[in-house]
Amino acid sequence: MAAARRRRGARRYRFTEGTAALALRIPEVPPRGNGNGSGVEGPAARQWRSRARAPSAAPRVFQALDSRYGMYVWPCAVVLAQYVWVQRSGLRGKRVLEVGAGVSLPGVLAARCGAAVILSDSEELPQCLQMCRRSCLMNGLPHVPVLGLTWGRISPELLSLTPIDVILGSDVFFDPKVLTGL
Repeated sequence: MAAARRRRGARRYRFTEGTAALALRIPEVPPRGNGNGSGVEGPAARQWRSRARAPSAAPRVFQALDSRYGMYVWPCAVVLAQYVWVQRSGLRGKRVLEVGAGVSLPGVLAARCGAAVILSDSEELPQCLQMCRRSCLMNGLPHVPVLGLTWGRISPELLSLTPIDVILGSDVFFDPKVLTGL
């Protein structure tokens, strides 16, 4: 079961399964002060990132209070992360692709549970791909590939994928315009 609490600009979740538990703290960091939303790095982000280096079993993700897709943790991603946590024993050694990863909470958690993960988001949203890479680096997962894959577009990256065991996706159909490419 997931319990959510909100405190000091962060959402906190605790997942339990039997005697195992996973606690998540997802900070809410405003975008860079230039107001155009072009980046997410600022003093609050750097301060949180430096605190996030302490060892922990929980994945760390970075999010910005930014209305663009993929820049913050959507509620469905938390639910999917809870499901990944409950199914973690079956993920070890599996090839997992997270589509529309954005902040990448479910995919990063799957990687930390032993899956061979590939994170993807639209090649048209470089800020989302950058967010995926940041989440990987924050979790000591620099080897996790991040691919730009766009709905309805056949690309060399898509064609080069080897068979996948599990596909993760949360809130990937939020925008009705995306459905036209399927």
